[in-house]
Amino acid sequence: MKINLLIMIALTVLLVLLAPLLVMGIINLGNNIKSGGADDAKEQVSGKTNAESDLSSMGTTLILSYPSPIPTYTPLPTYTPVPTYTPLSTYTPVPTYTPYPTLTPTATLTPTQTPTPTKTPEPTSTPINIQTNQTPTSESERQAFTPLIAYCDFSSSLIPNLSDEELNFFTTNKLSTNARFFPSKIFDDETTKIVATGDIADTPIDLYDDGTHGDDVPNDGVFSRACVSKDDLNLALSDFNGNAVSYEFAGGYLRVVDSDLRNTVSITKLSDSLASTRHAMFMTLGTESYKNVREGKVENLQNPETCEACKEVLGVLGDSVDHLILVPDEPVANTLTGEYSNYYRTSDNIKGIMTYGDPICDPVGWKNHGKSGNANEDYQKATFGCPSKYLDGRDYPRLKGIIWAGSPFLNGLNAEFGHWIGIGPRNGDFPAGSGTSWNSLDRKNLNGNTTIKGPYPITGSLWDPERGDPYSVQVLSNNKWHDARIKSEGENTFKLVPLNTDHYQFDNILLYMMGFISYEDAKTDTYYYLEELTLSECTTGEQHLLCSGQDTLIDSGNYKKAIEITAEDILTNYGVRDPVYAPSTTHLNAPSVILTEKAPSDATIAWYDLMFEWWSTETQYSEKYGGHTWPSVTQGKSTIATGYR
Repeated sequence: MKINLLIMIALTVLLVLLAPLLVMGIINLGNNIKSGGADDAKEQVSGKTNAESDLSSMGTTLILSYPSPIPTYTPLPTYTPVPTYTPLSTYTPVPTYTPYPTLTPTATLTPTQTPTPTKTPEPTSTPINIQTNQTPTSESERQAFTPLIAYCDFSSSLIPNLSDEELNFFTTNKLSTNARFFPSKIFDDETTKIVATGDIADTPIDLYDDGTHGDDVPNDGVFSRACVSKDDLNLALSDFNGNAVSYEFAGGYLRVVDSDLRNTVSITKLSDSLASTRHAMFMTLGTESYKNVREGKVENLQNPETCEACKEVLGVLGDSVDHLILVPDEPVANTLTGEYSNYYRTSDNIKGIMTYGDPICDPVGWKNHGKSGNANEDYQKATFGCPSKYLDGRDYPRLKGIIWAGSPFLNGLNAEFGHWIGIGPRNGDFPAGSGTSWNSLDRKNLNGNTTIKGPYPITGSLWDPERGDPYSVQVLSNNKWHDARIKSEGENTFKLVPLNTDHYQFDNILLYMMGFISYEDAKTDTYYYLEELTLSECTTGEQHLLCSGQDTLIDSGNYKKAIEITAEDILTNYGVRDPVYAPSTTHLNAPSVILTEKAPSDATIAWYDLMFEWWSTETQYSEKYGGHTWPSVTQGKSTIATGYR
């Protein structure tokens, strides 16, 4: 065992001593091999740098190369496959808004010299026709800016945003309780946006002021809700033979039209800013001029010297218009008077109907009409021709007046025509020698003390003789109180009767003055004016004078004098009507001109065409739409054209 141990130790020592020699031999052998390889390489490769050559000639230099370590392997994340692509349903785009094509403007009318008075032109029996060389073209393209229900969502770009002017209107009126719809005319498959201010209770649908649901500006006191359909408001198309309906909320009006009428109403472009259907015209004012509408500055819109709509209509139609009806596309009252409707006289050119003259050119003469004691003498002195009267510098003597019809519907429109026929002279003595006048109440309307019937307020309510307007006389009928009118019972006896729809039709004496019936048909009727009426038997109420059944009779003890009024008095005082009654005098050209800020939408066009078609052609009464239609209020004796054909 010891010998074996000694042998192992000796071998170990020997291995330790010989190991360095063995390592050095291996190194020298490697250097020799490297030097020979470098020489061989020099013969094959040229262009080495000096540094590289020096380095290769140093046979004793040990060069060690270490490969870069392989980066640590990081496994890729587990692959999650992309869901299978399901293509979206085919997109049907919303119709692109196409503006009305630009029309070459109508040739400018050259002002003429002041015309020599000529025979008053007779009204034509045909509808309004173009009297220029321009050939209008029918347009089928429409403005369609309201989103369809199927596409409406609160992020849609189709939801209308209020203009700066509209936002300012609401912001400055946020303490009032008013609302509006944007747009205010839609088809029944379209939606609208409700905008309201103030503390409005019982909203038809939740409104927002947080910038959502179509609200324009959050926390500005203006509450909104977009994407509101007729179904949201529970509306049914019940008006105009089931073609439309009108809805009111907090002073705002929404008009909904049957979508079957989309693109069915023919419209003709008359000028760059004027277009017309068969029953309504549309005047695009632009933002600046439309401020007069929004602010209720009716004088700027109605005065012929500043009336842009008048200039456009008359420039196309010429002196063929009897009356102009200006209709704002939103209800607007005159801020100066608070009235939604009024009449602006331009020319009293019909002889024999109480007034005759030219109130714009000679307003003093008109105000003093009858003061000379000889109405016919006043007529003889009257002259016509006032080229500076209108914005275009021309005169249109056939045009009798300009009507402002700013009510939500057609309230007061019929009555405004009554102002044309002479119920207006401030100093008239009629009947002659009576010492009073049938318009003695306000010189604009017939006194309620007369038995003559007509549209309100031409012949309106009978007022309390002691307190006057607004304390009306009411009579008890069928256990209900009604405003009262006076009815003749014969032999100087009169009776208080409930005011009904028949009282709002023009009586024959007024129809004669209008030229709708002959003198022969009117002269047989007798009317009365009760001078110094007293109703002492009635009870004075807080707001009315109340007359029960037993005190509705009015005998001679209740008035000073019953003054008779007949068509013969008109003839005696003012002469023969000229032009005399004929089929041509029964027709009026009275364009209804809708004033808009921008080009009207198709729904707007359809709504007003429907409304004025109804008013101008149907024979009926509607409490909702302002009373009688034109054929009804004139008892079927007149026709009227309100658009272009």
